[in-house]
Amino acid sequence: MITVMLKQHSAKKLASQDIGKSEALIQTDLLLKNGVEYLAIINKKGRIEDAVYKNDINLSDERKQVFFLSLLLHSSMQRDFDEEFGAVNYTITDRGNSKFVSMPTRDGIFFAKLNNLADPFVFIRKIFMILKFSTKSFSIHDVIY
Repeated sequence: MITVMLKQHSAKKLASQDIGKSEALIQTDLLLKNGVEYLAIINKKGRIEDAVYKNDINLSDERKQVFFLSLLLHSSMQRDFDEEFGAVNYTITDRGNSKFVSMPTRDGIFFAKLNNLADPFVFIRKIFMILKFSTKSFSIHDVIY
């Protein structure tokens, strides 16, 4: 679901004229209006597969890749404890001027950068609702391993 949602506007800003009739893009637009600044699919090599954003992450391409690799490494290391504690559904990082949400997927990580005023738990519930009520036959298990 998330991959379908992001494929149509790969790595470019969303403007109101870019929003088509697709249910997924309408959902993406709603997310981007509610404190979400950046959404991306990060593959298992730490590279951005797809991204939509209002505000790009203010890092050079090299630093951005290192940042995403660190998220991927953290996610991978957390899997070592799945048997004892269960699988990680999401991780929230609260920094001085941003909040980050990462959700492990079979193919890497679904990543979101939220502004400091956004509630990450509201965002996470919205993602789960998008997946739950999608007209396509996707489930949370298609996104979260």
